[in-house]
Amino acid sequence: MKTELKFKGSRNYLHSTDFYTWLSTAVCDENQIVTKLIFKQLIHRQCEVLLGQGAVGVEENIVGAVQFLDKNTRESINGVMVETATPVDESYPFDEDALVKDAEIVASQQQITASCHNDCTTVELVVALTKKLHNTLFSLNKGKWLVGQLNFSDELPIVYESVSIKTTRMMQNKFSINDVIIDGKRFGTVQFIVGE
Repeated sequence: MKTELKFKGSRNYLHSTDFYTWLSTAVCDENQIVTKLIFKQLIHRQCEVLLGQGAVGVEENIVGAVQFLDKNTRESINGVMVETATPVDESYPFDEDALVKDAEIVASQQQITASCHNDCTTVELVVALTKKLHNTLFSLNKGKWLVGQLNFSDELPIVYESVSIKTTRMMQNKFSINDVIIDGKRFGTVQFIVGE
């Protein structure tokens, strides 16, 4: 399965949320959910996703990994993302700041909450909130905060009242683990890393 993704906004790399949405809609069958998505580097070209035995022995150009869970059998399927030579030749408008402009940060709890419904996917809001929290509380002199890993125990809801991100671990201001809480329920974590 090959991606046909576009750059998000002014970025020159493919965004974690677009991979998540594509995997959830184009790759998963109706009983599957994406439970883990790992990024090893910034991805500038289209990717091929290899699952199960198809991923064995592929070492070169691996830029990420994915795990699916079958909701009925509770079995996991693992795969890798391999960057291809196919360029990304389109982008689409995306105003990340607008998504989180009304979000409330409680610095003492290292938490940010948005209580509004947005014109975006839930995973886009999760990542945008995590980024705003990091840029506010853990600003960087060089590099930028990027998604290293998404871990979800359940399907992210489409309709919700509030989304909160709480930083539970910060290591050397370069790596963080953040809880994703939607309507009071913990759905998993977002790991952020510093990259160029």
